[in-house]
Amino acid sequence: MSIRARYSLLLVKNLLTIRYFPANSFWTWPSLQRSISGESTNSSNMAKPWPKVFLFGDSLTQYGNSSDGCWAALIADFLQRKCDVVNRGFSGYNTRWCKLILPKLITKEDASSVAMVTVFLGANDSVDSVRCPKQHVPLEEFSQNMRDILQYLLDIGIERQKIAVISPPSCVDSKWEAECSLRSIPFGKYNTATKPYAQASMAVAKEFGTQSIDLYSSMMAQEGWEDMLNDGLHLSAKGSNHLFQLIKPLLLPLFEKLPLIMPYWADIDNENPHALLDTY
Repeated sequence: MSIRARYSLLLVKNLLTIRYFPANSFWTWPSLQRSISGESTNSSNMAKPWPKVFLFGDSLTQYGNSSDGCWAALIADFLQRKCDVVNRGFSGYNTRWCKLILPKLITKEDASSVAMVTVFLGANDSVDSVRCPKQHVPLEEFSQNMRDILQYLLDIGIERQKIAVISPPSCVDSKWEAECSLRSIPFGKYNTATKPYAQASMAVAKEFGTQSIDLYSSMMAQEGWEDMLNDGLHLSAKGSNHLFQLIKPLLLPLFEKLPLIMPYWADIDNENPHALLDTY
């Protein structure tokens, strides 16, 4: 007998015995199909949100899954089957704009599933105010915008230790100037001007008691740091690996604490897969 025919018989039986399924019941046609065919209808099978690592920032984050700027992909690989790594990077954005869009990206409803949030901003804020007036944000405003961003994350219920502020990286002026010339865009990015923004981001992180990664200082301390940037501004594969190594100590507690989602394949019983799979 087909599943639909058996369903019809079951429905008639329910009507004859004056039984019904309430409007708020989890019994639906798909679940009835599973019941009739002998499949599990355990309500624990309902989808559960995976823990999430949100990466929030500008192009340095947006390009985080590329072949060069691969630091976001390295995080996803490190936390595979433990977390969803959500890239929320916006090329060209500064803190003035980012603080406005953040509530649209991470909400109070997301907070309970957040395992970590990185805030990686300042590269655009620190451009020259004359040559790049649209993106430039004065240093004092940048610091306040960073405070507003961190305060919002705290207000929606994300714990301090789950927030990591990453300073903007250093910049190779001549390399980025050549790139800007090729792309016919204004050049106004200087390594010396980036430093105070990196320091300000670290100061705000300390003020709020969040975790922090001083990427600028770490890069400048490395011999041949210029090779960590593929165009003078954005991270190369070498730079991305360097950033990942700085973030990794913050990720280790997540790796150790969070279980592997879904059981190891060899542990599943072919004769009764529900016995194990329904416990997840």
